[in-house]
Amino acid sequence: MQRNVLETIMGAVVLMAAVVFLYVIYSGSWIKEDTGGYSLVVRFDRGGSVLPGTDVRISGVKVGAVTAQEFDPKMFQAVVTLNIRKDVELPKDSSAIITSDGLLGNYYIKLEPGAEDDLLKDGDQVAYAQGALDLVELINKFVVGGETAPKQE
Repeated sequence: MQRNVLETIMGAVVLMAAVVFLYVIYSGSWIKEDTGGYSLVVRFDRGGSVLPGTDVRISGVKVGAVTAQEFDPKMFQAVVTLNIRKDVELPKDSSAIITSDGLLGNYYIKLEPGAEDDLLKDGDQVAYAQGALDLVELINKFVVGGETAPKQE
């Protein structure tokens, strides 16, 4: 009888720990918008693993985060909304590139400022965007030599 009570208590402790663990992970996954920043929209042909919360960096320094990702069924593109710090002013001809920290690193959006005098404002769209590289496609091109069809002699 005493063994059943001990097993029941241990089971309850394990379940409570699991519930607390899931709550912490679930509550930490939501992105809190920085009300002091401004929003930019970027359209990518390949969105990669860019999800809400993904870093936005300039020169390796975090200047914002991804707040939303949607799919445009008419243009067949990933539409990504960024929240950029208010003190970061970007020229209109800036570009956005999805890249990773290394071969197996996390994806982030790299912003490269342009040279125009006009600046992007809240709600503007970044004109130049490059999607994520497909690693499997890149390796295939290297192995096959960049050709998709066999040579004819």
